[in-house]
Amino acid sequence: MSATTKSYHHGNLRQALMQGAVKCIREHGAENLSLRALAREVGVSQAAPYRHFEDKVSLLSALASDGFERLGKAMREAFELHADDAEKALGEVGLTYLKFAMQHPETYRLMFGMKASQFNHNEMDSGHTEGFCVLEDVIRLGLIKQQFNALNADDIATSAWSMVHGYTSLVLDGLIEVDEQQATQQFYGLAQILLQGLRSRSA
Repeated sequence: MSATTKSYHHGNLRQALMQGAVKCIREHGAENLSLRALAREVGVSQAAPYRHFEDKVSLLSALASDGFERLGKAMREAFELHADDAEKALGEVGLTYLKFAMQHPETYRLMFGMKASQFNHNEMDSGHTEGFCVLEDVIRLGLIKQQFNALNADDIATSAWSMVHGYTSLVLDGLIEVDEQQATQQFYGLAQILLQGLRSRSA
C-alpha cells in the first residue's frame, strides 16, 4: 500500500496530526514543527496534512482552539459543582486553570503564547472565550448573592484572571518551583488573599 493510499484509510487523520504535533512541540518546540516531518511521523504522505491544515499556523491554531475548549469546559464543570457559593467556585475555577496548565504545558503555551491576531481564525471556534465567560459568571453570582463588593464585574474578572494567569506563568517558567500538590496549596492561599479584597461587608 502506498503512503498516499494509506492516508485515505488512516482513520481520524486530523486528530492524529494534532496529537503528533503536541508530541513534536513537547520534544522540539513549536518553532521546529514541520508538517512534512509530522506526516512522516504519523505515517502518511507529505500532502495528506494539507487536506486538514493549510499551513503550520492553521495547525497551531487548531491546537490552541482545542485547548481553549477543553479548559473552558473544565472550568465550567468546576463552577457548576459550586454554583451555590461564589467564593468556593472562584477558588476551584482558578485551580482548574492552574492544573490544566501544569498538566498540558505545551498546549497552554500555545494558547497564550500567540497574539490573537496571529491565529488562523478559521480554526478558532467560539470556545476560546469560554474560560473568561465562566469567570464572569462566577463574579456575577458573587455580586447577586452579595458575597462580593459591588464593583465592576469586568474589572473583578480581569483582576482574578491576572492573578491566576500570573501565578500559573511563574510556575510553568520555573520561577516558583513547586509540584502540583504544593502549587495547589499555595494557590489556595493566594485565592484567600484575593477573596479578602472581594468580600462584601454584608457577607
